[in-house]
Formats: sequence, structure tokens, C-alpha cells
Amino acid sequence: MKKIYFNGKIITLNDKELMADAVLIEEGKIIKLGLKDDLLKLAEGEVELIDLQGKTMLPGFIDSHSHILAVAQTLMIVNLSEVNSKEEFIETLKASLKNNPPKDGEWLIGFGYDNTKYEDQEHPTKFDLDKVSTEVPIFVSHASGHISTTNSKALEAFGYVGEDYEVPEGGVVRTVEGTNEPNGVLEENASLAPEKRKVIPTPSVETLLNCIKKAQEIYASYGLTTAQDASIDENFNGLLNLAAQKNELIMDIVGHAVQHVTLKLLKNEGTPKRKYYNHYKLLGGKTWLDGSPQGKTAWLTKPYYEAPEGENKDYCGYPTQEDDVVTEYFRSLIENNIQVNVHCNGDAASDQFIRCYKKALEMTNNNMDLRPVMVHAQTVREDQLDEMKEIGIIPTFFLDHIWFWGDYHYESVLGPERACRISPAKSALKRNMNFTLHQDSPVKMPNQILALHNAVNRETQSGRILGEDQRLTVMEALKALTINAAYQYFEEDEKGSIEEGKLADFVILDKNPLEVKASEIKNIKVLETIKEGNTIYKAK
Repeated sequence: MKKIYFNGKIITLNDKELMADAVLIEEGKIIKLGLKDDLLKLAEGEVELIDLQGKTMLPGFIDSHSHILAVAQTLMIVNLSEVNSKEEFIETLKASLKNNPPKDGEWLIGFGYDNTKYEDQEHPTKFDLDKVSTEVPIFVSHASGHISTTNSKALEAFGYVGEDYEVPEGGVVRTVEGTNEPNGVLEENASLAPEKRKVIPTPSVETLLNCIKKAQEIYASYGLTTAQDASIDENFNGLLNLAAQKNELIMDIVGHAVQHVTLKLLKNEGTPKRKYYNHYKLLGGKTWLDGSPQGKTAWLTKPYYEAPEGENKDYCGYPTQEDDVVTEYFRSLIENNIQVNVHCNGDAASDQFIRCYKKALEMTNNNMDLRPVMVHAQTVREDQLDEMKEIGIIPTFFLDHIWFWGDYHYESVLGPERACRISPAKSALKRNMNFTLHQDSPVKMPNQILALHNAVNRETQSGRILGEDQRLTVMEALKALTINAAYQYFEEDEKGSIEEGKLADFVILDKNPLEVKASEIKNIKVLETIKEGNTIYKAK
């Protein structure tokens, strides 16, 4: 059926025609923009009239970096993101173990703890988790996703026992002071390497499919019509393909395959743009070159403002891979016309990305527009932005860092000077670079309105402004969440703005972000999310 949306503030994000009076859609696509009466004459036949009642309509938001399957998994595990002390951490896990005991062979899994909230700012160790259980393996991931803490039973399963054990390259097993005995805290590949990820048992397919459904509902509630999973392995790829076959995907999901299976899952199609199958497509590859700033595992060129305990004052974090491995991965993708997404938080990691990608381009002599993506780009420098523009690298910024961890970055991680340049979106804009915004869910929920708020305000929870000169206008930030993100996915001709011929992907808000006070943007509510003409979320 044809539909006409009217009587609202329709922001098209099309520079040629920023506002529209009404929009006519049919079969999931935008047919025409114009005056309501003119569209009625054009439509003919049966037409559903949808009165926006003065509310604001925008193109559907597009998630430029997250892990929707990890969000689905968090629905099955213990959320520790709101815990404010080690004591509360332990009690929360104890309560979960008592109320929802794992079945035989299963682990107690938690996520989202943030040690910076604790009085001593220390990570919980196996000695803390052993108070919960020494019989059930326990694994809890840090809010950053790059550090985890485990009990003795889980360490045993990982193979980290005694003082003589092997750690995958790019990983660190923290130890009891003065010994090589693991203390339970694992960094990077110590738990993220493929052979280590396989150690943790997975839930049933039915349970996972149900949680994928719930995760999509969460994304839709934030106005998203396209989501991402940047950690696709063979199991995840099979799961999303199964969900697609069963017609259980209500939004588009873009996958990026992890490094060791990228070429196994992706074939050379002669073009980096790929087609969806029932709302799922595998678009590119993914690797990471360092860790997280708040975990102090990001790889910097200059030392941390305050070094972690046990490290010297020259500590700069560390890489996860050697140059030759990174270059070879890039070369293989470029030869096969495959986009790459690269996790870089520290500027030393950004240097490695730029250096190795340049070398890989020289080796392949491929001039195709592959739109490589630098994920996070937290501490990227001005000179690096110049090089990125020359190569065509798209930065996707995690500006929520300023709200959630900005004070910690200012006081401990980076210090005042570097903290005020974190996620330099305005610098990218001044170079006419395409850039996007993300929240790296489940690190933080995919709250696009909060991303908009933080890009415009750059204010920490204490009220400190980090980089006033890096603030974006509301319109600039909206484009980063829509049309720019569509470009990142090679979909700028299909999504990201309200234009004739594009998909009828919309979000309806209770207030116009172009009109409210900057300090009030975060209070805007998503009322409805529409994917190809069908409502996939409606506020109660």
C-alpha cells in the first residue's frame, strides 16, 4: 500500500532540499517528496495518510560500528555495567549464580564491569571471583571488551595454570606480583584469540536466535534501521544466515569477518559493494591493532599520563600484531576488492594502519575505491588525518568516550592536552573527510541520540568540555549518523537521506534536534522506527 507522511518536520538531510512537506512511499521505497495534496493526486488508488502531528522525521540511523551478536549474548549473561565497587561486583555474580545457575558444562558469564568506578580502580582478580565459585568457570569482560577477569576454574580451561604456560601473540596474562602465576586478568588475545574464544561454550541455536530478535528490538528502539556486527566468525556468519533464511531480521545487518576467516568467508566479487540476503550481508574484514585507552592497553606514541601499576613511566601500551602480518592481511583484502575495518585507539596503532595500508596499496597497485575504515581513531593526530584523507581512510569516532570516560582520560589516561583532542571530528570535517559516529555496542548501548548529543557538546559527566574547537553542529553530527554512514557501507545511493528512489527507512522523534538547546539533545525521544515502510519499533 502507498503511504504519505505529512504534517511534520521532515528533515531530508539532502543539501539540495533540506526540508520536505510530505513524503510518498510504496513497496518500501520513497516515490516522491512534495506537498501533501500534490502527492495525493500522484498516488492514485488506496493511500494511507500518516499524520506526524508536528513530530520530526529523519532518515533511519545507521550503525557504523558495533557488535549486535555480542549485544544478543549479553541478554543471556550478567550485566555489571552499573556496579560501583568490587563488593557489589562479587555479590551481583553470587546472586546470579544462585538465581540462574548455569547448566552442566556452562559458564557464568558477565560483562561491562568498569574498574575506574571502584575505590581502588583495580581490576577484580581470580581471588575475587573464586569467592563466587571455584567449581563453575567464571568469565567477565571489561566495559572496553579488551580486558577480562576470570576465576581459577576458567583459567584452567584457558590453559593458564601454574607458572609455565603459553600466551597467544598480542595477549597478556597478568600475574601475581613477583611470580608468573596468573592473577585472573587477561588482556587482548589472551582471551580473544580464536583458539581461546572456542574454550567458552556457546548457547543453543534457538536461544541465540531469540536473543538476536531481542537485540534488533533494542537497536530499533534507538532509531536504527541498519546495524553492524564487526566480529563475524564462521559460527556468527552461519547464525545470521540462518536468521535471514528464517526471515527473522527486521533491519539490515552488515557483517565484517574477523581476520583469520575473512578470505574463507568472502570471495572476490570484483567490487567492494555487496548485496543483502534477507537483510544480511557480509561486507568486509576486521582486525584490531591495539586495545582500549580506559583499559590502558591502547598503543600510544607518547606515554600514558599515569602509567598503570607495575609499569614504568615510559609505558605507551602495546600492539597486537607485527607490521608484516598486518601488511599481508591488507594486501590480501585489497587484491580481492574487500573493505577492511581496523580497530585503532592509540595514535601508534593509527600509524601502523596507515603505514601498512600504504605499503599494501603499493604491492597491489589496486586503484579501486575500497573505503578502509579506522575504527575509534581516539587519539588520531592532525598529520595522520592528512595521510588518511590521501589514502581514503574513513574514521569512525566513538565520541561517547567523552561522556563516560572523559574525566578519566583527562586526569589519568591522556592528560589535559591529548584528552581535549580525543576523537577530533571537526578536524576531519575541515578536511572534507567522510567520517561517522558509533558506540561500539555492547561497550555502550547504540543510543544514537546520545552520540548526537556528545558530538555537539563534548562535555564530560563532571561538566568539563573536552575540545570546544572539535564540537560539531547538529546538522554535521546528524549527517555522520546517516548519509556518511551509508557511504561507509557503499550504500549512499540507497540510504542515509530522504530522497526519491531511496529506501523508506525513517526515525520519528518527539523533538527537532535542530531546534532544541544543545544541552537538551540527549533528552530527545525516539517515537517510531520504520524500515522500508514497516514500523519495527513504536514507543508505548
